[in-house]
Amino acid sequence: MKQLYKTLLIEPDIQLANTIINWLEDRVHIVHVVDNEHAQQQARLNTWNVVITDINCPQINDLDITKMVKEVNPDTAIIIITENIKVDFILTAMKYRADGLFFKPLDKSEFTSRVIQLADESKHKREKNKKIILAIGAHPDDVEFGCAGTLAKLRAEGSQLNILTLSLGAQGGNPSIRKKEAQVAAKLQGAKLFLGNLADTKITNSIETIESIEEILEQVKPTHVYTHTFFDSHQDHRSIYQATITACRQTPNVFGYLTPSSTVDFRPNIFIKIDEFIDIKLKVISAFSSQNVRPYLQPDMIKATARYWGRFCNYHLVEPMEVIKEHS
Repeated sequence: MKQLYKTLLIEPDIQLANTIINWLEDRVHIVHVVDNEHAQQQARLNTWNVVITDINCPQINDLDITKMVKEVNPDTAIIIITENIKVDFILTAMKYRADGLFFKPLDKSEFTSRVIQLADESKHKREKNKKIILAIGAHPDDVEFGCAGTLAKLRAEGSQLNILTLSLGAQGGNPSIRKKEAQVAAKLQGAKLFLGNLADTKITNSIETIESIEEILEQVKPTHVYTHTFFDSHQDHRSIYQATITACRQTPNVFGYLTPSSTVDFRPNIFIKIDEFIDIKLKVISAFSSQNVRPYLQPDMIKATARYWGRFCNYHLVEPMEVIKEHS
């Protein structure tokens, strides 16, 4: 089945919208919105190959939509439909990097060919720039506590998610139950889960651990890895950090996340805003129901932790990370 291009159509004129949909429906999947509120909500999503906008109301106009879309992802193509032929409007549209400007009435052949061309270009740019993520944890729920919000944000941006959990956490509960919980959490995140079977509390930074990580690296070929930091009072976490550094010697981007056992020496230097993804993080963590007696997994503590680190990010909800290495 041929994959359709994802297209957002912002068009209050129902008759014109139906015409455009009829022209394009065989080649694109169109989400049509007509009002200011839904236009803004949809324009902020990073899922579109092309956005077609024709809105001009006191709250928002085509130029606002163009700016918003390009801020979310410069690779998303945007086409403005307008009757405004003023030079300042055209110059501002160019300044905001609109990809196409069509004046009414529309020519079917010219319009449809341009939409398909831009959608195809956007799709290929996204594929070229797509991030492949591998989040590594010692035990079930480590990754989710440390970076579930970041992973949700990356997924919304089109990244491919993978999680490697190197033990089943037998010292913290029934390993069969914890395995099932990890599988549910991964499914909620849209992530591929890899489960190891190293001995909980006895993980070392030996060749066994390094090779366990290298095996998954070879399969996934990640562009970005999230793992434990060295500044952690749990011996398994420190060992995973050390093994990851060795295994990821060729991986360009490696970051260290917070855990409940991170020490005061944990000094993050990037703060990832997760306001829009905190509910997803809470839902993912709730999958680990066998661990719900632990205070650090309570919803209010998860939110409080994100709020605390938000003091370094204009008081948004935040996940803090140490940059271990980063190549732009």
